[in-house]
Amino acid sequence: MNTATTSARSPGRIITTICCAEVLSMTAFAGFAALLPVLVPEFGLNNSQAGLISGTVFGGYLVGVPFLGSLTDRIDARRVYAMAAFVAASGALGFAFFASGFWSALLCQIMIGVGLAGTYIPGMKALTDRVDGPWQSRGAAIYGAIFGVGTSGSLILCGAVAGSYGWRSAFVVAAAGPLLAAVAIVYALKPLTPHPATHRALSGFALVWRNAAVRPYLFAAAAHSWELHGTRAWLVAFLTFAAGLQGSDGATPGEIAFTAALILLLGPIASISGNEFALRFGRARLMTIGAAGSAILSCIMGFFAGSPWIALLTFAVVQMYFIGIDAGTMTAGVVNAADPAQRGATMAMYSLLGFSAGFVSPAIFGAVLDLAGGRDAGMAWGLAFASLGIVALLGVIPARMLAKRERKKDTKRAA
Repeated sequence: MNTATTSARSPGRIITTICCAEVLSMTAFAGFAALLPVLVPEFGLNNSQAGLISGTVFGGYLVGVPFLGSLTDRIDARRVYAMAAFVAASGALGFAFFASGFWSALLCQIMIGVGLAGTYIPGMKALTDRVDGPWQSRGAAIYGAIFGVGTSGSLILCGAVAGSYGWRSAFVVAAAGPLLAAVAIVYALKPLTPHPATHRALSGFALVWRNAAVRPYLFAAAAHSWELHGTRAWLVAFLTFAAGLQGSDGATPGEIAFTAALILLLGPIASISGNEFALRFGRARLMTIGAAGSAILSCIMGFFAGSPWIALLTFAVVQMYFIGIDAGTMTAGVVNAADPAQRGATMAMYSLLGFSAGFVSPAIFGAVLDLAGGRDAGMAWGLAFASLGIVALLGVIPARMLAKRERKKDTKRAA
């Protein structure tokens, strides 16, 4: 990179600016999930279709990230970010003015996902290019954790606006966030030109895959994201069902979305604290605890729907903490393991595999719901959440791969 153009601002200020922009860029991200109980009857959807639309935000991400993420190894991430923010805003406006059924909603979700691809990874690249030393690892973990804050913010914003002014108005308001994020990134950060890349996006991915230090994090991200994004996509609908069992059929979308958002906020807290625990006790150990603990809790979660409301919420909070506890350390670990010349491609591939799982899992969740009796059947919710936990348990395998690799390194140092 051209160090002469690197911002002289403090690491804390750079991280704060980019993380605030991240939250703004995501205001439309969870709009469909927040309003799913309203949009399913509005658009005439079944659960499988609703799950597919929820996951398709990651389908759009998958379309864009191989090129937009790797593009930041060649041009300033600020430029990629601004262009993608406009696409995300257009997707939200599409929901507000044109969406009326399955296919139009699917297209709008794809646009929001493409916008996410061009803001999330370029935002992390902008951060790691401008911050060095211990702050780089800590900044990467914080940035990854703030994704959960963005998700919660989107749930709260869309649910609150929809409750007062209708769901289309919620998407109009959500469209402003990405545009404000683009302004913040372009004007608050100084230009920075990376060294010209010697590879294209796909060949860059091949180089990333050959890096044995990176591979465990790639596998772990896929298992983690299957559980995380499946839970995020369906939590509002699940709490709506559970509230009905408690005799709270009159709960508004805003109230349920706000409750879900508070639960999801445990993810970022867990992610940041988990990274600090990992610095003390080791990444592999923490990743093992996170994968095993969250998998067990997810397999139980859906069967708790008929429990007392406080007990259910407490269980959901504990589950979300375990889901998020290893997210920050995985993000920091993959940044540290990456070749600096391939950092953009590495982060793109890391998120590509993770969000691929996030694309599929909500649809599988919805299919399980349909096959097991629908959204009004408690057993169906139990089995659907179990479909998340079973895959999450596979995350123990890459965690043990990483532990084995760390033991080999320690042995070499001792010799």
